[in-house]
Amino acid sequence: MKKLISPTALLLAAFLLAACAMPALAQSWSGEDFTLEVPQGMLQLGPELAEDDPAWALAGVGDAAAKLQDYADMGVLANFISEDGKTNITVMQRQSDYSQRVYDLALLTPEELEQVLADLAESNNEDLTVTKDWFPVGDRPFYRVRLDMAGEEPMHEMLYGTIVNGYAVNIDIYGGDQEITPQQEQLMEELVSSIRFTRVTEKPQADPASLTGSLVLLGLLLLAVGVPLIYLPVKSRRDKKQKAKLAEQLSAYHRDHDPNEVQGEALFQNDTDCTKEAIHHFSFYQAYVKNIGELSFGAAMCLIMLCTAFLAHTEWWMKLLAAGVTVYYAYKIIAMPAAVEKIQRKVYGRGQSQTAHYTFYPEAFRVSGVQSASIIPYFQITTVRRRGQYVYLYYGPDNAYMVDQYGFTQGEFEDFTRFITEKTRKQ
Repeated sequence: MKKLISPTALLLAAFLLAACAMPALAQSWSGEDFTLEVPQGMLQLGPELAEDDPAWALAGVGDAAAKLQDYADMGVLANFISEDGKTNITVMQRQSDYSQRVYDLALLTPEELEQVLADLAESNNEDLTVTKDWFPVGDRPFYRVRLDMAGEEPMHEMLYGTIVNGYAVNIDIYGGDQEITPQQEQLMEELVSSIRFTRVTEKPQADPASLTGSLVLLGLLLLAVGVPLIYLPVKSRRDKKQKAKLAEQLSAYHRDHDPNEVQGEALFQNDTDCTKEAIHHFSFYQAYVKNIGELSFGAAMCLIMLCTAFLAHTEWWMKLLAAGVTVYYAYKIIAMPAAVEKIQRKVYGRGQSQTAHYTFYPEAFRVSGVQSASIIPYFQITTVRRRGQYVYLYYGPDNAYMVDQYGFTQGEFEDFTRFITEKTRKQ
């Protein structure tokens, strides 16, 4: 028996020695696209752990629900905590526009890798020291960033990370106010070196539809900004020319006619109450109905712009810009009647009365009540519009005299519409 036991004991002793000589990385963890080995004896937490699992209490976590929310906000896949609580390692995975653009660090040139390193955390705080370098694992580069904050509130942290398949994988060890020890640094190096990616995808080519959508959206955005910048000055110059021409015609008219007298007999008389309701009615018409063409064009452009932005998978800033332009247009459209009504109240508030007294003669008409008595030749009327019970005699782009069809004290409304159409040559 002694001869049999002695070789067995020696083999067992040799096995135990070999096991002790093996590295501590023996616990396997698998993610969706990669695996890694974590140190033995560490508690494993993560977003898939139930709130009532005893592992939370063993790790010293009092509020498991809050911790799970933190995991969700940070994109944590796994959290490894040592039994003494001094070592806390977090594995995170996040996707962003930057990671989508880079897609895979292994595909970049040395110059592009240096740019990635330069894009990582920078410090403007003299108490914070940021150290950055590369830590290659096979043919895959990992960036290594170390943060050391001095001063009254010290903080120490180290992070390893790479970008693959369009997302960033970061392994972070947080030391808090305790410096990262050489043993923890070695532990991180061994953990990162154990990462094996089980699935690496090729960077997708640019989608022609997405590129076309971006170009279309960019054109619509330029159109949305450019059309008002071009149209409004052109419209303003046109209105100024029209006003100047009418001013010349009015001066010539006054040279031949007494400003306070009008020839011929009165053909129609009308009293129109310019009430708040009447002004509101005009403001709604002026804002929406009279400008229906411009509003329809703007609404259609915004609709096409939004559909292109969100259906063609354009960049986030283009979506935000398209939404911002649409909201701005919507706000302006909604506020238009109130803006017109505010101006009209000031115009009609200058007179002695809220009732406009009109007397229409063969060559001009007289207005009083809402303003001092004035003689208006018919050629001063630029546009004639009818809406509901009112006929609007425009003497400017945004201002008009309101004539109520029920306010005639002399003449009939139907005869008046034919008369004013003939005199102004406006349908």
